Amino acid sequence: MACSNTLSNTMYAIREVADITGVKPVTLRAWQRRYNLIQPQRTDKGHRLYTEKDVERINNIQSWLSKGVSIGKVKALIDSDTLSQTDVETEQLEEVTTLLDALGALSSNKVDVIIDTVLKEYPLDVVEMKFVIPVLNATDYLKLSPKAIQQSLFKTAMIQKLAIMANVERKRKRSTSTLLVSMDVTGNLFAWLNYARLSEQGVNVTFIDGVEDVSALQLDSVNFDSVHLFAEKSLSEKQLDAIRVQREQDKPAWLLSPVVEHLISNNAGKLS
Repeated sequence: MACSNTLSNTMYAIREVADITGVKPVTLRAWQRRYNLIQPQRTDKGHRLYTEKDVERINNIQSWLSKGVSIGKVKALIDSDTLSQTDVETEQLEEVTTLLDALGALSSNKVDVIIDTVLKEYPLDVVEMKFVIPVLNATDYLKLSPKAIQQSLFKTAMIQKLAIMANVERKRKRSTSTLLVSMDVTGNLFAWLNYARLSEQGVNVTFIDGVEDVSALQLDSVNFDSVHLFAEKSLSEKQLDAIRVQREQDKPAWLLSPVVEHLISNNAGKLS
């Protein structure tokens, strides 16, 4: 727990900082050990303690990363008195180029190392926007056969790492539980990113991938606080009707991904 006498003297444990900033502990440790970005104090037993100034700096780091700045360059930018964040904006992390070279060589070991490093050093939102999407966009320009092979290698490696992340987070005590259902094709990378993100947020997640018919879910016999429904593809009217029926139940609460919410709203407009 945070302990303080005054606001300025508030100290936070690493897990509290993770909850406040959304930056997982393994990433905070990497920022300290590899890049000297933050230097928390230590208790007598060696546990890290962060000040409010540290939290502010962590948020500042995230702002730079969201611009696509490589983690290795952030310290110099933060310490600079002349360069503002509006002066820097990139579409992707530097690691994208290295990853694409590894995919082209079908070097699974290099792919694993790069993905593992990126997932440890960057928040998931940055990973998705500045790493995953650029890699998928770049491989989309390849001819059909190499495109399929390289994207399959990338997605398989990413999903394996995300599954490990989620399993590690399962060890935490959870206050809420959710059922995450993907109605997209099995192995949709963005569904797995949602899974890892929810797990990082302290939610006990049960993830079911590649579900076609949500009406088959027997939710009256299980206990979830919410159901997260994910899809990026178009759904049939039958599927949308089944979702609508499920949402009308008192419990649990249903939370829809943007595409599903859009489809439901459009379908409701046509029926009215």
